[in-house]
Amino acid sequence: MFPESGTGKHAQKVAALLLAGLLLLPGVASGQQSLFALDPAAESAEPVQNLSAAQILEACAARMAFGPVRLAGNLNMRKRYGVSLRQFPFIADANFQGSASTFRFTLGGEDGQAPRIYLAQRTPGGGLTLTRPDGGPAPAPTDAIEGTDLSWLDASFDFVWWKNPVLRGTDRVKGRECVILEAEPPAPLPNCARARLWIDRSQFVILQAEQLRADGRAMRRLWIRSVQKVDDCWMPRDLEVETVGSGHRTRLHFDDVSFPEAPAAAANAVSPEGPQS
Repeated sequence: MFPESGTGKHAQKVAALLLAGLLLLPGVASGQQSLFALDPAAESAEPVQNLSAAQILEACAARMAFGPVRLAGNLNMRKRYGVSLRQFPFIADANFQGSASTFRFTLGGEDGQAPRIYLAQRTPGGGLTLTRPDGGPAPAPTDAIEGTDLSWLDASFDFVWWKNPVLRGTDRVKGRECVILEAEPPAPLPNCARARLWIDRSQFVILQAEQLRADGRAMRRLWIRSVQKVDDCWMPRDLEVETVGSGHRTRLHFDDVSFPEAPAAAANAVSPEGPQS
């Protein structure tokens, strides 16, 4: 399934053709499957060679889930020598609708404590906006989540919907051939002029990302440590994020990925005004 909004009809056709070809490759089947377990020799990188940077990013967006998804797990910030600094449960209830997706993040709630709730909504022209049901101050998309290294941009996979992508070369990540893109946020963000993305050449999945300042320096780095295919969608299972120079990293591990019939975010997140072309 592909988003009805955000990527446009041309993007949907490109992504549909790519996915149709990829599903015929050996080792690419529905059900749960690790991306890094696929045999690189059995895959072809040919599809990416004739695509523009915009088409590659559109295909990447199309490989995301469409509709409601619940990702439940645990967030853990550690110093480089292993001491845990912060740890709490993390649930993301997402309703992926292309560039008009909504999210409900539930943090904590262990040991009888009340969980902290954050809501996020994307608009194609304005990007990600966050609110809090308790009336507290709303964070910026680039803010660290409760003092960890993870930002709201990371938690919502927001980079796949950014604009004006340009090609910056190729690289290998965990043995996978990747194309490197840089893209700009749809609206100005503090401490972030653009993102650098490493996208798998044959599966169109982001495997690595950097949040770049205006001078080109990286402020935050993200690595996808584990990616699994669930119901024909590639979903991250393990993320690791580092705030450059902080001396610590944050790991977000999802124990469970499910597809509820109705999004948990619907009761509290404002729905998009209508389909975007």
